[in-house]
Amino acid sequence: MIELKHLSLSNILTNINITFPEGGYIGIAGPNGSGKSSLARIIKGIQDPSRGEVYINGEIRPKGKVSSGIGLLLSSPENQLVSSSIEEDVAFGLENMNLPSLEIAKRTEEALKLGDLWELRDIPAHHLSAGQQQMLVIAGIMAMQPGYLIIDEGTSMIDPQGRVTVLDAVKKINREKGVGVIHISHDLSEIIVARTIFILDRGNVVWGGEPSKLHHQEPLLRGLGMELPPLLKLKSLMISSGYDISDKAMTAEEMADEVIKVISRSV
Repeated sequence: MIELKHLSLSNILTNINITFPEGGYIGIAGPNGSGKSSLARIIKGIQDPSRGEVYINGEIRPKGKVSSGIGLLLSSPENQLVSSSIEEDVAFGLENMNLPSLEIAKRTEEALKLGDLWELRDIPAHHLSAGQQQMLVIAGIMAMQPGYLIIDEGTSMIDPQGRVTVLDAVKKINREKGVGVIHISHDLSEIIVARTIFILDRGNVVWGGEPSKLHHQEPLLRGLGMELPPLLKLKSLMISSGYDISDKAMTAEEMADEVIKVISRSV
């Protein structure tokens, strides 16, 4: 478990208190300049807070210590690749851990298969699409077997199909591998699958709750220059028009069921 207690950073973050449960999926959103990336760096340990503490499994993490059990995926995949070879890129971190060669080979193969890159392992990394390169970065992180994966605007520089691939992979990693996900994005549609979402503005948490309650915060989001995902916008519109729509409806199928119920009641 990761806990942020009374965490502040100069004029960027103010008194942040958030708990990231083991195996959970937490979304963090906010406009540019809200402090999201600074928060990611502090959670990873790349940057220290000016006040407050980061607790890892109940123990205070010392200042200046980077957490090896927390992976960090940034927006630009090219800046995170360390080798021109796909296999070598994934193996790089494992070699630094001084693992046996057989273990390195095993983990590398498993990680590349996770991202559907095993059959492409002989292709130079720079020949991959931006989405595939981001999947390669994820493979390198997952080979290290982290407890958490932080995604800091991880799809902002890749094509739509690559975006879908990365987001599907992240959900699979959380669901099947039990890796906790801390998903940071300015785009609420990306993090609507999270169990809890926190909204930041000017370094403060201005809202936190279940995604199913997010449509009630449309005025707040509008004031921050953010928009509800299309499905939640439809839900908000129908509720404001007097229709009885369940808060729990979050997917296209669930919203379709709600609309059918509304039509049935009006017939």
